[in-house]
Amino acid sequence: MAQVLVVADDLTGANATGARFARAGMRVATVAPRHARRAAAEFDAVVVDLDSRHLPADEAAALVGEVIAAVGPVPLVVKRTDTTLRGNVGAELEAAWRAVRGRTPAAARVRALFAPAFPASGRVTVDGVQLLDGVPLERTELAVDPLSPITGSVVADIVARQSPLAVRRVSLRDVTGPDLADRLAEGDEPVVLCDALTEEHIADTARAAAEVHRRDGTVWVAVDPGPSGALLAEALGLTGGTTAAGPLLAVVGSATELTRRQLDALARAGGVRFVDVDARALTGGGAGHADAVRARLAAHLEDAAFPEAVVVRTASTAQDVVELSFEAKRALPGLLAGLVAEAVRGVRTAPGGLYTSGGDVTSAVLEELGAHAFEVGGEVVPLAVHGRLAGGPLDGTPVVTKGGLVGDDGTAAECLGRLRRAVRARARTVPAELGARTHTAESGAGRE
Repeated sequence: MAQVLVVADDLTGANATGARFARAGMRVATVAPRHARRAAAEFDAVVVDLDSRHLPADEAAALVGEVIAAVGPVPLVVKRTDTTLRGNVGAELEAAWRAVRGRTPAAARVRALFAPAFPASGRVTVDGVQLLDGVPLERTELAVDPLSPITGSVVADIVARQSPLAVRRVSLRDVTGPDLADRLAEGDEPVVLCDALTEEHIADTARAAAEVHRRDGTVWVAVDPGPSGALLAEALGLTGGTTAAGPLLAVVGSATELTRRQLDALARAGGVRFVDVDARALTGGGAGHADAVRARLAAHLEDAAFPEAVVVRTASTAQDVVELSFEAKRALPGLLAGLVAEAVRGVRTAPGGLYTSGGDVTSAVLEELGAHAFEVGGEVVPLAVHGRLAGGPLDGTPVVTKGGLVGDDGTAAECLGRLRRAVRARARTVPAELGARTHTAESGAGRE
């Protein structure tokens, strides 16, 4: 079910905003209005392109209200605006606010959090004025835009041209001050307009708005060109279905000094749980150590969640490196892989991705998991390959494999980063049936 509904006025902006939510791990689809309700049942975030930027204001407002009503209640509605405030900014903002106000209990406040800055694209808001590369909008080439010429850059005035909703401005001093949540909570104006020079300012505002929501139940409608809505969703804890995916599973059979340094780098980065294996005890023939390791591994796999990684390792320090007999060295990869496979088959949520280090261990793990093929996707670094498993309980699961002596101290972290991106991409893959019905470039995107 959708946690976020984004209503956009052109396709370019719709897709750009959707990408922000996708990077946060959500499954996202951009659709035409007629498919919005169905998409809301299948995706974490639904971005609806109304293609309304150049419509008459009343028609654009009606479309906004209709699509919000069609999708039904979601935790967060985002009204995506143009980065330079072209189009029906006031009319569509008011329509979104009224649609959410109309279905929210009267005792709860509903306010539009308007953060029009997009610092990464040179758009900032200072003293309530929108600047493009430091210049007021009406002094740029936007003044002669053939479809939406800009005649001013005072954001509240732009809203007022199409809407009577009162606007409260939160200055940059307040945004950077210690009492931002209090400033956002003040007043009863339906629209709260926030200055920002950097994305961190926008993130601070989003976190403060989420705090206000937790304090008094204020329902926010995000109005922005991209960053604020995604950051507010994150601050509200709307992270999408990928949070329920299993953690990454890493099986490291190599005990080289380089491998240990790579694991140390992972530990410093955080988000990693280690399961230590005593190679001598595991190969010594007794079942006790294997059972204990299997139980610890299963417990971590059950308790952890994506994007965490559970790492099985045979050596964490130089002292852990033991001299095994030839027979024990030959047996170790298979024994390690066997207990890993048993743990994987016993957990409720399968690992979201698999990382292996060491050629013998990689072969043994794939065999024990019943994978009949490794679908090669490409290289992460030389001799470290990413792809997907085919067959077995982890069929289709993203995988990265690396030799034990490959890379530098940061290579394991780089491999896990690539694996996390693959897991997110897999989670947000659009089913072919719905994808065939979503908007395409031929639908008529406005310029961004």
